Amino acid sequence: MTTATLLAFTAAAAVIVIVPGPDQALLLQTSAAAGRPAAVRTAGGVLLGIVLWGVASVAGLAALLANGSVAFRIVTVIGAAYLIWLGITALRSAVTAAASTPKHEDRRSTGFFLRGLLMNCLNPKIGLFYLSILPQFLPGSAASALGAELVLFAIYVTVSALWLFGFAFAAGSLHPFLNRPRVKRSLDSVVGVILLGLGVMALVGV
Repeated sequence: MTTATLLAFTAAAAVIVIVPGPDQALLLQTSAAAGRPAAVRTAGGVLLGIVLWGVASVAGLAALLANGSVAFRIVTVIGAAYLIWLGITALRSAVTAAASTPKHEDRRSTGFFLRGLLMNCLNPKIGLFYLSILPQFLPGSAASALGAELVLFAIYVTVSALWLFGFAFAAGSLHPFLNRPRVKRSLDSVVGVILLGLGVMALVGV
């Protein structure tokens, strides 16, 4: 695998990771509601979901899921339902003007981490990314394909980690501003509409 190939894949991975999506929406809302520690935990859960899909891709499980239309639809429906639930939760928070400061035990819980993990584990499009983008950068030799796939997988995870944790830290530093009642209500409303819309779109595409 040449240096040019590695640089091209890194650039492609950066573009894909940075494009706004449910991950950033969830991190912003979490930062507003609970601050930097919760946002970092959520980013960790999102990243673990990316890693698990990558492992599944290397193991061939993602290919089986993509080829099995029933299994793929089941995962898609569950993931869409989870996005809709997150969207409704955010909208409910905006309407009811929930308390802006979470309880101390909530900050120590694994709830934020699991929220990010579930959202990505139930998103089969991440598995499809591994199956559709990675092969374009793999060498033609089957003997070296596995090693190259692991290298590209490591690059993608690294790029994702840098972006997710950087985004979480940056958004977390804005917690005092984002947690203002009017700002938080507006952010919850926007994030709720985005997540709800993404969930509905996923269901329509099933």
